[in-house]
Parts: sequence; structure tokens; C-alpha cells
Amino acid sequence: MNKLPYVQKDIKYSIYRSVKEMNESPEGKPTYLKKFWAEFKEEQPHLAAIIINEIEAFHTAEQMGAFAHGVWLCWAALKSQAEADEMNRDWGT
Repeated sequence: MNKLPYVQKDIKYSIYRSVKEMNESPEGKPTYLKKFWAEFKEEQPHLAAIIINEIEAFHTAEQMGAFAHGVWLCWAALKSQAEADEMNRDWGT
């Protein structure tokens, strides 16, 4: 049975670097987030539909944005850890 990866402490540096890079470039954040959502919808269409439904239940753009940011943060951490775990398996560390 597949299970979600256990996110290690070092993954936060990768995530924070991504956030910093997005914030340093005015066109970077919208482009990065647009790409994220497109890939997310393709990889996880049913989960994306659930999340979009939940986002639409919020009353303000700020609430929607905060929820969407949390979704991105969790997904980015899990995906980064899964990639790190795969590399460790492949390279034997």
C-alpha cells in the first residue's frame, strides 16, 4: 500500500526557497502558481475538485488565498519529500 511520505525537516528549506523566489519576482508568483494548479489538476483531478469546491466556500479573496496557500504548502512538501525519498532509494542513501 502506498502511503504519504513523512516530511523531513530539511524539506522546509526547499519550500521556503520556492516562496522566496516567487516573492522576489513580480511575474514569478502568478506564473509559478498557475503552473502549480495546472499540474495539480492534471495529477489529482478529484482532489483538485474537492479543494476548489472548498475554496469557493470562503467569503473573501484573502480567505481563499490563505486556504490555497496552505494547499500548495502541503502539496509542495509532500511532493518534494516523495522526490527526495525516490532519489535516496535510487542512489542508496
